[in-house]
Amino acid sequence: MSSHTCLDCDSIGDGSCPVCHGIGMLSGDSASGAYGESAGRVSCASCNGSGECQKCDGSGQVEVGGEG
Repeated sequence: MSSHTCLDCDSIGDGSCPVCHGIGMLSGDSASGAYGESAGRVSCASCNGSGECQKCDGSGQVEVGGEG
């Protein structure tokens, strides 16, 4: 197998979650509650608060190919 730069990261290959930009949290503007009230800062649902790209597990590299 070979590895390639992950295209799903916030900036290609940086390993950061593209939704929260590697912070692991979203502001109330991005995650408002019912009827538009602010929810404050909440954990990013995409990365579960880790701040890491889920496709490459934060490594910036993905394995391609496989056992045939």
